[in-house]
Amino acid sequence: MTCFVIFFLPILLYLGYWQISRGFEKKSIWETYTNNKTLPPLSEKELLNNKAEHLLYRSIMIKGSYVDRSFLLDNRTYRKEKGFEVFTPFESENQKVYLINRGWTNAKEKFVFIAPEGSHQLEGILSPFKKYGLDLSKQKNQDSFPMVVQELTHSLASSLLGESINIENIVIQLSAASRGSFEPIWGPTEMKTSRHWGYAAQWLGLALALLCLYVYFGFKQSWKK
Repeated sequence: MTCFVIFFLPILLYLGYWQISRGFEKKSIWETYTNNKTLPPLSEKELLNNKAEHLLYRSIMIKGSYVDRSFLLDNRTYRKEKGFEVFTPFESENQKVYLINRGWTNAKEKFVFIAPEGSHQLEGILSPFKKYGLDLSKQKNQDSFPMVVQELTHSLASSLLGESINIENIVIQLSAASRGSFEPIWGPTEMKTSRHWGYAAQWLGLALALLCLYVYFGFKQSWKK
């Protein structure tokens, strides 16, 4: 029993501490996102004159045109219904190319994903280009656009778009009022702070239960003697 406790108690305590630290990390991200939403939108010039990581979760207004090479991120569930999140490159007036998350749709017809032609002014939120989705099977991607993918990273998107399109290492989360938008479902993190703390309570509760059982059985053995 002692060996069992020595092995498992530190693991349970570590998992509880890890979930608490993740919770505080997510709390900080949500607070930054909430505060930055109240600030006026940036211009692309302000973005280019500053480091993008210092402007994350700020709104931005940008002019340019879509590059009709969309990625359809598969298995995105919204209101208990499966669909796609649509990511489309957008070339600005300053010849910079940004990947735009146009939102969620359950449409299946390819013509629905065609990006609007012409010049547009878009509004969206600057976000880091983290990994979207998860490809467990490592399926081979299609050769044509719109392209269905199981996961999307900056390196993968850059490779699939080809050398002629160099996308920036950020994603703009498109607002519902902008041209080409579907249903916006994005949030700064997929898991809320409360869920991390809930998991932390479970791990720490198991650690406490293990410790109580150890003490109980220890006293029980002493009484028998």
